Amino acid sequence: MSTIAQSYEIFAGEDLIEEMQTASRLTPAPGLTLEQASKLAQGRSFELVNGRMIFKMSDAKHSDAQGLLCGELVAYFKTNPIGRVRPEFTLRLWPDKPNESRVPDLSVILNESLQQDARYGTHAPDLAIEIVSHDDSWGALFEKVNLYFEKGSRVVWLVDPSQGGIWVISKEGRRWETNTLTCPELLPGFSVNVQDIFSWPSPSVHAE
Repeated sequence: MSTIAQSYEIFAGEDLIEEMQTASRLTPAPGLTLEQASKLAQGRSFELVNGRMIFKMSDAKHSDAQGLLCGELVAYFKTNPIGRVRPEFTLRLWPDKPNESRVPDLSVILNESLQQDARYGTHAPDLAIEIVSHDDSWGALFEKVNLYFEKGSRVVWLVDPSQGGIWVISKEGRRWETNTLTCPELLPGFSVNVQDIFSWPSPSVHAE
């Protein structure tokens, strides 16, 4: 099978390679370690790429989808205690590179993969979830997909609120899901209506 990144061109035009190589939202000073960057961030979510901080800027659709999907996963694990979901969990995927970190929007980690005493993750989650914001580059997203698989993920979801669907990606292939989201290889019995991830329930209308 070709790598995931080799097929991302179906999502946009020929400028994707250039987009992947163009850094955005970078701080001016390179060379920070994760510990130094964490102090500067003052609680804001960021990734560290070659010592530069890239702040994660979520729009409204992104935040809504992240909260709703996290809620579905928490509910699943309450009745199926086989793992846990961690929002904005920092990963240190390179032991010899203190200037690098990545932060999936949601990390699903099965019990056998949990590192109980570790402050940060040292391998990619079993299921890595990225939620697409308006200004995200598909090239950069698929670069992260490849990275997650390289560092241990078994499945990756790319959740696209604007298109109302989810790319469900494994090493064996991918599918575009707009109806029912499942993950039988990792989460037996998990099932959610995709559209429930993209819209909050309407408030009840009470008769006068």
